Amino acid sequence: MTASPYRTVLPLLAAATLACIPGCTASSLSVRFDIHRSPLLGLPDQDATIAFLGFNGTDLALNNLTGYLFARALVSDSTLAAIEMRPVLRTLARHPHEAGQVSDSLALVVGREMNAGIAVVGDLDRAYTEEYGEVKVFREEETVGVRLGGSDVRVINKAYVLPHIDQTAVVTTTLRVYGVRSKMLIGSYSITESQSYRTVLPEPVEAPPEGAVSVEFVSPMLTEVLARRIVDRLMASLVREQIQVTRRLIATRDRRAISAAREGDWSRAVTIWEGTVAEDPHDAAAWNNLAVAYERSGRRGDAEAAYHNALSVSPGDRTIRSNNRAFGRAADDRSDR
Repeated sequence: MTASPYRTVLPLLAAATLACIPGCTASSLSVRFDIHRSPLLGLPDQDATIAFLGFNGTDLALNNLTGYLFARALVSDSTLAAIEMRPVLRTLARHPHEAGQVSDSLALVVGREMNAGIAVVGDLDRAYTEEYGEVKVFREEETVGVRLGGSDVRVINKAYVLPHIDQTAVVTTTLRVYGVRSKMLIGSYSITESQSYRTVLPEPVEAPPEGAVSVEFVSPMLTEVLARRIVDRLMASLVREQIQVTRRLIATRDRRAISAAREGDWSRAVTIWEGTVAEDPHDAAAWNNLAVAYERSGRRGDAEAAYHNALSVSPGDRTIRSNNRAFGRAADDRSDR
């Protein structure tokens, strides 16, 4: 009996499917996982801690109030890793500087000394004005009139002048975020908030100034409202949002790491692929898989380096190129939000 030719051809086809040749990709496994992205921070490493250096500006009271509220919000947010403000200020105090004037270069120095991955510094520019005004109001009053045979009580509307002062505060805030290791600006965000507050005076003022006049101080109630509103908007630009991404793992002869990834044990998968590339630095598939595992674990810097190594070994591999492009788009593309 003659052997079927398919018994010879089919194993060869299967072997060709798993082989990786230039411009072609070995069989791959699609995996999906969630990552967290911040509108301003992008996708920093999971262990990248934030050192906030406070706000610069001429109004030290406003700087301190807004800085305190912002630092407390950073530390309280579970999606961010921020250093408490007190140790940051103690480290900052060891370097000569004037209050309200922390340079970006000094912020990076302090961030490095605090072993932070991200240094954040901001500016507060404010304008305070007051304007005198009067409002005519009417109140009901009883009047007593005398008439023949008795008295007559009537209710009339009597006009009064109600004087007041309107205080207005306009605050422009700019937040700058730097990568401590790269010393590069990750992002910058500016907002402007305004609020008015009316104080009623007991009596009219003689010869009041015309129009709005610039002042140095306004009601503490007004500045606190503005500070809290500013902090809310700044936190909205930092807080991470969850998005889902898809990557492809390349099948290799050693199936242990793939099995670990299937089971959700990415820590074990990382260990196996790290051992593989240590033994064979020219294993492009292992570098690709390690990059995906790093990304899944939130280690963005390590993932970027691993993708670079994978492309260096096999620049024409379509799976590696696709993963690397998607990796870059996850940080830059805002259309997914």
